Amino acid sequence: MRNTVKKFFIFITVCFLIYAGYLIYLVLLKGPALSKHAANPRQWIVENRVMRGGILTRDGEKIAGSIIEGDNNKRKYYYPQQYAHLTGYHSQILGKSGLEKAYDEELLGLKGYSLRNLEARWGLVKTEGDSLYLTIDHQLQMKAYELMSSYRGAAVVLNPRTGEILAMVSTPSYDPNNDSLEKSWDKLRENESRPLWNRAIQGLYPPGSTMKIVTAAIGLKKYPQLQDVTFNCQGQLTIEGRVLRDLRAHGTVDLKRALAVSCNSYFADLGMRIGSEDFTRGLEAFGWGAELPFDLPAADIPLDRESLQNANGLAESSMGQGKIQVSPLFMAMVAGSLGNGGLMMTPYLVQEIRSPEGDLVWKREPQPLRTVASSEIAWQVQEGMVQVIRPGGTGTAASLPGITVAGKTGSAENPAGNPHAWFVAFAPAEQPEAAVCVVVENGGQGGRIAAPIAKELLRLALTRED
Repeated sequence: MRNTVKKFFIFITVCFLIYAGYLIYLVLLKGPALSKHAANPRQWIVENRVMRGGILTRDGEKIAGSIIEGDNNKRKYYYPQQYAHLTGYHSQILGKSGLEKAYDEELLGLKGYSLRNLEARWGLVKTEGDSLYLTIDHQLQMKAYELMSSYRGAAVVLNPRTGEILAMVSTPSYDPNNDSLEKSWDKLRENESRPLWNRAIQGLYPPGSTMKIVTAAIGLKKYPQLQDVTFNCQGQLTIEGRVLRDLRAHGTVDLKRALAVSCNSYFADLGMRIGSEDFTRGLEAFGWGAELPFDLPAADIPLDRESLQNANGLAESSMGQGKIQVSPLFMAMVAGSLGNGGLMMTPYLVQEIRSPEGDLVWKREPQPLRTVASSEIAWQVQEGMVQVIRPGGTGTAASLPGITVAGKTGSAENPAGNPHAWFVAFAPAEQPEAAVCVVVENGGQGGRIAAPIAKELLRLALTRED
């Protein structure tokens, strides 16, 4: 009898420990995720007691706010198509995305331990959340969407000296207002153009010839006298029996001329001379294979080391084809870093958080991310990028009167149709205030399609007022 009671006691103890362990697991490990889950009714009880904070641009234009409809608070997006991929959506049925999700606690006033934060957290009284002030320039964002609205693609404009995102659009877009979004959700998800997808930060594409500015920087690090070396482009290059063709024979070219005319043979040959190990290390210095920090979920830039171990893979990657991939945000950062003396800044979208009374709660300070090249190498690549924009280069459509623009065109081949059109640039070249990246899916030649868009964005970015 005593043995039976002992076994029963052990059984009860084990069950208690299992149950206690499960509760600890739910509270400590799964608790934060469950509390934010769209199916959790508690957060929506809190939502109805809190007037969610607004989302505003750097110049104070409100792009998202809360309005009262009956007994409920409703989210209102004032420029839905232009900002959808930044603000995201806020729906009791579909959940949250974008800044609405990333800064959910701040917008609800739950972040912190003031009396107002505690009242919001426990839903004791009706209160108001904090507001986000973005780095986005409203006029520039509207113009970027206008220029890109006829295409599938993305455009990013940033300040290379600080990392501030001045404009970021992805097209096609969608309307995040609940009535429209919930009715069209199934069609949006099934749409082949993928309007819900933020191409600017989640899209990974072969960079085409924009990659040549990276190859140039890596080459200059290994061969400091590379600028003085010439190469005879015969219009094609044979690599292990495979013929790689140029648009035409460019004749004798040096580094600057090769960038200006976008000579494939020159950069394929340069990549093979650099070698797999040094080229891989060079890519890592720029950020390939590393996490890309940002306010919103951004795709990390993959580094396929295996593809760089053979001559053809190395040659293809050196000119922006093969298995090399980038996002538009990342390429804007790459271009900006070469304009910023080789220093790449951490990109950011939220500049300040302010209380309902307008008091500053939090402010972002610019942070260096990595040094991609020495200032001397960055300056030498910049010289070649300036030649791209001048007469005889492939990017003349991006030239601005009285302003020295440094840029690079790109046409990235893809198996799904016409090449993707790329263009990256920064200006003024001597002391850049803005860097831009434009990609138009299946747009063909970057100098013809993407460069004119980048030109208008740079022109507006350089004349804006803070």
